[in-house]
Amino acid sequence: MNNNYGFISTRFYRIMEWIWRLAYLNILWIFFTLIGLGVFGVFPATASIYAVNRKWLLGDSEIPIFKVFWTSFKENFFKANMLGITLVVIGYVLYFNVNYLSVSSGMEHTLLSGFFYITVVCYFFLLCYLFPIFVHFELTFFRYFMVAIIIPFTTPFTLISTLVSLAIALYMLYLFPGLIPFFAVSVLSWLIMWNSTHAFRRIENKKRRINNNEESFLSKIRVMTKKFFSTHQTR
Repeated sequence: MNNNYGFISTRFYRIMEWIWRLAYLNILWIFFTLIGLGVFGVFPATASIYAVNRKWLLGDSEIPIFKVFWTSFKENFFKANMLGITLVVIGYVLYFNVNYLSVSSGMEHTLLSGFFYITVVCYFFLLCYLFPIFVHFELTFFRYFMVAIIIPFTTPFTLISTLVSLAIALYMLYLFPGLIPFFAVSVLSWLIMWNSTHAFRRIENKKRRINNNEESFLSKIRVMTKKFFSTHQTR
């Protein structure tokens, strides 16, 4: 009689393997952040953790984790810090605006509040999508920020999925705070990268469909034009 013990043991082994990988990745992030003295290490380490997650999600699950992490850390050190420092500056400006809103009143307060909340939403988009876009695309510096703000509007279901998955993960970390040193950054970054990868694929598929439709339409026009001139001779 057949049994499923082999299947169960294989699945259990795979689950434990991925738990170990995520824990190892989280430890690498902490280690390289400390190497960069915190301020200059956190952003390239964050870019590196997304780079590893990206390769996993694209099907390359057997990559040498440390090698990929270290290579990404070195190659993206300055650019990742530029992106991160820009995020910090934007966050500081928002914090300053909070203090200013507390002392404003009337129509000025209403207008500034509306602008402030829109900016906060865009800033949240930057926090979620900036580094996934950075490790997935080759863009100019400011274009990373533009794309990070645009993508959530073009893929709203992916944005909802990101919010729900992050809320569940954060609640689990709240219930089990002992997991934070081993899984907080790796799990959250994996969830964001997973949703971002789906968003990138949807955008690429949509672009491909649009291009195909345009090509087919143009080809039909060419065929019709050719038939018309072949059957209607000029005088």
